[in-house]
Amino acid sequence: MAVRRAGDSGPGVVLLHNGGTSHTIWRHQIADLATDHRVVAVDLPGFGDSPRPSRPIDLADHIELVSALIEHDGLPPVSLVGNCMGSAIAAGVAANSSSDVRALVMVNPLTDATFRAGGLGLLMAPDSKWAKARAPLRAALRRLRVPRAIAPLVLRYQMGPAGARAGLHHDPELTACLLRDDEAPALTDVLADLPESYRIVRGPDSPPLCTIWGARNRVLSPRAGVRLDKVLRSDRRMLVHDAGHMPMLERPDEVTGTIRSFLADAATGRLRTSPDVQR
Repeated sequence: MAVRRAGDSGPGVVLLHNGGTSHTIWRHQIADLATDHRVVAVDLPGFGDSPRPSRPIDLADHIELVSALIEHDGLPPVSLVGNCMGSAIAAGVAANSSSDVRALVMVNPLTDATFRAGGLGLLMAPDSKWAKARAPLRAALRRLRVPRAIAPLVLRYQMGPAGARAGLHHDPELTACLLRDDEAPALTDVLADLPESYRIVRGPDSPPLCTIWGARNRVLSPRAGVRLDKVLRSDRRMLVHDAGHMPMLERPDEVTGTIRSFLADAATGRLRTSPDVQR
């Protein structure tokens, strides 16, 4: 598994990307947090520079792999920051080893509910009729390779107005992620694990939680995200009005500032009583 490490001292932070990208989505946060944190940014199996395993791996495998990396690098107590699938992995690591996790930041968290209500929810087979079509559809997706000319359209779908204005759908590093041969099979393996595994639960011993949503997210549903926040009792919530599925790139200063202030407050026990942040 390819890993980028930055920063020589300070509390540990692990950054986990969404399906379809790589650690490059955290480029701004890596540069900022590395000034006073030990930052570990991962390319999950099949994404970025990490090869796809010989067999499909599920959410539990991802959680085990990230947990082993955290232990290997001597990071506990560590803060976990994830986007979409990365949020679900982070939540799983925290659920398994809450004492090793200092704080949890979930950006656009992927759950059964947030995916089902989003723009790709058709893949969740809402009834038995669609369930019969789901398996061949996913088999076709495993063979799909994104043409270079289509890559900007795929990325544009994930962006809100802020990302479009910044031209992120033409970003060469994001485009390179989509053009890898392992990309479609690895992403399809992620979808195959839905809906059974992607249910985030927060227990009484769970670490402090911050959730960040792009209000213009078309991949996952921000409306379902509001309901999820209430269930999880998030300690802090941020809504980025003109961002989509990758607010850490679309509004990097605002998102980085929220992550940094939350990690600092979580470390000192000074979480604010008024948790909502609007940008």
